[in-house]
Amino acid sequence: MINNKKHILALASWYPSRIFIDNGDFIQRHLQAISLLNNVTLIHAVKDKNLQKDYEILDSTNKGIREIIIYFKPSVFRPFNLIKQIKAYLKGVSLVNNFDIIHLNVIYPAGLVALYLKSKYKKPILLTEHWSGLHENNFKKISAYKQFFIKNIFRKVDFISPVSMYLMNEINKIIKEKKYEIIPNVVNINLFKISNSTKNTPKKFLHLSNLDDKVKNISAMLNTSKKLYNEGYKFEFHIGGNGDSSYILDYVNKNNLHNCIKVFSRIEHQEVYKKMNSVDCFVLFSNYENQPCVQIEAFACGIPVIAKNVGGISEFFPDNFGFLVNNENELYDAMKQVINGKEFENSIKLNEFAINHFSSSIISKKYNDIYNKMLQ
Repeated sequence: MINNKKHILALASWYPSRIFIDNGDFIQRHLQAISLLNNVTLIHAVKDKNLQKDYEILDSTNKGIREIIIYFKPSVFRPFNLIKQIKAYLKGVSLVNNFDIIHLNVIYPAGLVALYLKSKYKKPILLTEHWSGLHENNFKKISAYKQFFIKNIFRKVDFISPVSMYLMNEINKIIKEKKYEIIPNVVNINLFKISNSTKNTPKKFLHLSNLDDKVKNISAMLNTSKKLYNEGYKFEFHIGGNGDSSYILDYVNKNNLHNCIKVFSRIEHQEVYKKMNSVDCFVLFSNYENQPCVQIEAFACGIPVIAKNVGGISEFFPDNFGFLVNNENELYDAMKQVINGKEFENSIKLNEFAINHFSSSIISKKYNDIYNKMLQ
């Protein structure tokens, strides 16, 4: 069995849907990579308050993955929603004839379904984890009943593949002595590649995210940009993404920063590489991260990165690929050096690093090797 294609039943707590277009798109890209060597069926359940009936099932094929998305109408009594969501997952499972491995993506709530299926069908569970909610300080803030469920799921999974060692260390504070291997996020190297070697004058920076200031710390980047601009430095900082940008626009208007801060709205993932290839440097100043996709996508485009040294960022950050900074003063100094013409490793080496560590073929093989070990 281990020499043939296996049927992977992927249960995802997060996944792109008509409700949350970009939610868990990195999970989708992981599964697309896995489908190069194995058959993948994805099941995800999400509530839709506009649904007229109790459940709606969409069953389709997308880039090699069978995606079964189940929408459920939320209950007026909120505690019933978890029961309805589990029921929705099981409706999706009922459409699957057989499978070899349960691949759980983000432990809660899909992990509750994974435990049931493991008990019923005696199939092993591989957990791929991305969730910063498992960081020690964040986990303490989760409700007691969710903590109970999460700890129980951790005890029953057979193997864990977090996207960074930092995240695994945080998981070890919840549950120890689990088999694991670090498997980072994946980059479409056919899409994210070097296409512009032209240097901009003035220099252009880019930040792209969900624009959640509590996580991404956009305010610090705005304050640093304001300081540089007021000191006479010439540059453009393009900031945008799939979140609320109104507070950024307010800041730009209030401080008359239209000449240096360029705000844009959500763009499709396949358009991100164009944005990256139009700038000189990517900036990420998050309060916490595990292993951000934008970092490795920038490397694939041959673009250096200025990143706050948090979470697992440094684990995939070779020397002279940019700057790792710890505070706003260091961010200011790093941006100033870029503006003044700081030279980094050449773009070809940045791109080669991405190919060798994050390409679909590399990630697919890593998962396939784990699957084979689990089935021995």
